[in-house]
Amino acid sequence: MKKLSKILLGTFFLMMLFSAFTSFNVVAVGDPDVTIPVENTNTYHAQIQANVATMFRFRQRTQLRLNASVNLDVNFDCDALRIGDKDFALEIEGTEDLQMNMTCTEEQADLGLEKGNTHQIRNRNRNQYRYQEGFVVKLECNGTFTRARLSVRATNENQIGQWAYYDEATEEWVNVPTTVEAGFLTAESSHFSTWTILLPDYTILIVGLSVGGGVVALVIIGLVFYIKKRK
Repeated sequence: MKKLSKILLGTFFLMMLFSAFTSFNVVAVGDPDVTIPVENTNTYHAQIQANVATMFRFRQRTQLRLNASVNLDVNFDCDALRIGDKDFALEIEGTEDLQMNMTCTEEQADLGLEKGNTHQIRNRNRNQYRYQEGFVVKLECNGTFTRARLSVRATNENQIGQWAYYDEATEEWVNVPTTVEAGFLTAESSHFSTWTILLPDYTILIVGLSVGGGVVALVIIGLVFYIKKRK
């Protein structure tokens, strides 16, 4: 009975989580007005006009989309060979032209982000998360803006993930409300930092069915979503 109660509780919590994702309304990422291929290099400098949605495709792999209400002067550093096929979008609302640095990497080991690593990642809410996204974006801005929207293409692997930024003062990751809209995981922010997608830890309970003393099948009886409290 205790195991059954845990299964039911975990299933209920998972349903609530998906409900939260779908209830947060955002504007979907639109098609770009301009597409710029960037070949044979990780670095690129661009000047983007206000209200012109521009997509940069690095090494025919990693796509970085930018759209802003102001003019942008951007320095890119994108390790597309390691990151691979990712689709990231950044939308900015501001009142003055901005200078930005955008650095995109697959991992950030000094911040606990090593792809496939299932160890506990320090988080402000003291829950346990995993890093599997293979995409970390560091955003720096010389100027102020009203708000920004970060989006990354949703996949079967990351669709229950949450955007999180690294708080350098506390050396912790901070999750922000995240939704899936039109195929993208999206979150809003009023500041820039180092951002990525973190996955809550979960487990799948599997039991064996025995007939005549022999195990004849394994059946998944439930997906139990849980979050371990850090001791």
